[in-house]
Amino acid sequence: MCLGKLPRGTIKAIAAQATQRHSSSPEFDFFGIWDVVHLDETWFNADKDSRKTYLVDGEDVGNRACKSKRIIAKVIHSSPSRSELTQSASGTMVTTLINVDSATYRDYVVNKVIPAIKANFRSLNKRVVLQHDNATLHRSIDNATLVQVSTDGWTFVVRCQPPNSPDLNVLDLGFFASIQTLQYKTVSRTVDEVIASTMITFETLESEKLANVFLTLQGVMRLVLEHRGGNHFKLPHLKKDALRRTGNLPTNLSCPVSLLFEANSYHVQTSGL
Repeated sequence: MCLGKLPRGTIKAIAAQATQRHSSSPEFDFFGIWDVVHLDETWFNADKDSRKTYLVDGEDVGNRACKSKRIIAKVIHSSPSRSELTQSASGTMVTTLINVDSATYRDYVVNKVIPAIKANFRSLNKRVVLQHDNATLHRSIDNATLVQVSTDGWTFVVRCQPPNSPDLNVLDLGFFASIQTLQYKTVSRTVDEVIASTMITFETLESEKLANVFLTLQGVMRLVLEHRGGNHFKLPHLKKDALRRTGNLPTNLSCPVSLLFEANSYHVQTSGL
């Protein structure tokens, strides 16, 4: 789907993600993006509005009933999300949804995401880039917040991805969809069941899935350069599973030097417009 032209500076930002193999090589390798953490949020529904079903002759369609699609349980989930336990009138603790606003997002990043990074992230220089889009609530992660969490030798910086570019975030590009596809295989009728099934799916999802999405991200970056900053292209199909089975799956994709020069030349010509 074409969302329009990506903003000025996109080409330069993507070109900076590549490094030359050696002086005589016609190819650049993309950086491994090991120091970048992508942040985003999305809704996880208990079920789809409709499902495609294949039946043999004489087989009945399973009954699926709900008052309205608005009744389908759903929960917003990802790094900047949470649910709360509140006490009902009868005294029973129940899970309720809360709005993810700027304060909630900041609290989750500072008290959940950052400590998890420090505990599990393998980094030589302890410098981590937090990437998210330009949503209003994301502006709560300001310089003062970054200074507050940059302790114990760690340095955290924020990089906002270009507008109209969800495919430059691995969560929107494929990881959320992978989780949701598996989560739909579990019957969930309440918010608690949606949360439980989503967390189980997240824990059981193969690490190769995330590795595949990061490779696809590099393919998207290359397509952005080829289309001079545009996003009117189909997502690349790299046959990653087949390459992995034969032991030929690359750690990072490459980009022709000529493409980088052409994209940089285009950037220079249009940057003054």
